[in-house]
Amino acid sequence: MQAKKLLAAALFVSMPFAATAGVYTAAVSGAPGSGVTLNVTFAGDGATQETDASFNFSNTNITITNPVPSASAQCFVVSQTRIRVVPPSGGGTPLTSTATTYCSFSVAIAPAAPEGLIPFTVFAIECLNGGAGNEACTLAANAGVTVANQPIPRTLSYNPAVGSTITFAAGATPNTAAPAQNIVVTATGTAGLATLSGCAITGTGAASFSVAPTSLTFAASGPQNLVVGCTYPTANAAATLTCTETDGDTVAPGAARAFQLSCPAPAVNPTITSNPASPATITLPGGSAGSQSVGLIDLSATGGSGTGSRAISCTSTGSVQISAFPATPSGQGPVAQTVTGNAPPTDIRVGALLTANAQASAGVVTCTVAGQANLVFTIAAPAGTTTIPPTFIPSSSTWSALALLSLLGVFGLLAVAFRRQA
Repeated sequence: MQAKKLLAAALFVSMPFAATAGVYTAAVSGAPGSGVTLNVTFAGDGATQETDASFNFSNTNITITNPVPSASAQCFVVSQTRIRVVPPSGGGTPLTSTATTYCSFSVAIAPAAPEGLIPFTVFAIECLNGGAGNEACTLAANAGVTVANQPIPRTLSYNPAVGSTITFAAGATPNTAAPAQNIVVTATGTAGLATLSGCAITGTGAASFSVAPTSLTFAASGPQNLVVGCTYPTANAAATLTCTETDGDTVAPGAARAFQLSCPAPAVNPTITSNPASPATITLPGGSAGSQSVGLIDLSATGGSGTGSRAISCTSTGSVQISAFPATPSGQGPVAQTVTGNAPPTDIRVGALLTANAQASAGVVTCTVAGQANLVFTIAAPAGTTTIPPTFIPSSSTWSALALLSLLGVFGLLAVAFRRQA
């Protein structure tokens, strides 16, 4: 094993964090006086490339002999109370996460052996990743030899445990597959069927996850896998995987067994765009000279996910005033904000005082976007409208007196005309 450590260190390979531990299973049942075969399996965690495990047991009522390796493993009966299993090296690749039998042993159960479990206990388990770092590995529950004069109902256990949160490794690109995670389901007992059925995923992030198969049936002791997958989302996804267990201690209609699922969104910085598209000239609407005319720069964010972000800072020159929508433009900035994921940015309002003359460039608004080209807008304004006040004739002037006499004369002539007609 030391040589394997040195080799792994020399051939450093960066490995992702393993969300679940690698797990050994070693369980068999038999009647007193019988001989049975003990199969020892290991299911990797997505990181372990080298592993070595030794288990102790009491030899008062069992004798273990005849180690038979599979898949190029090494298998040993170290002593009358200890066995050792050394799966093959991954050679730069993590060992399979599918439970695989690496060693088989012959087990003789004494005729006078009492009913019950003769447990295996861990003497040593070592799991190494490609960088010669340690990974957590475990021995599944109920490991050992179960002596059964009477049939023992088949029951199920889980790794990780029911209620655990299965967290997927971080990724780099949304809408790509994350490394799959396994739930190792192990059946023990000697009689009956155990089933796990109706596996389904619910919750707000359910669309990002998958599970296969959706049911498992156990007619014999041993492990099987539920394979849980995730397609990286654009926002962190969470959901619940629920299956119905029916076994020797959970009769029909069974009981729910649930696992929480968590899949992080890759951190991708959004792209900031504007309407009108930069560079552009924005012509403000007309109005009275001396009033402020106001326009809008509409900002958008696309393509971002997770914690990816962009910092935006806008300033203006000339007589142009700016503000974050919906405030009235006042000052020349900076108006700053940070946009995360695809959250909508705050739009920028721009304003300028209208004058009697048109302004081809009242000033320039520049929005600096981290990691992108600046967004630049020239602000133009039309000439403001002006009102010419009416000319008043003073009532005390000669002209006003003559105008009044003329008006009275007209009314007099009209009166004479009406009387003649009468």
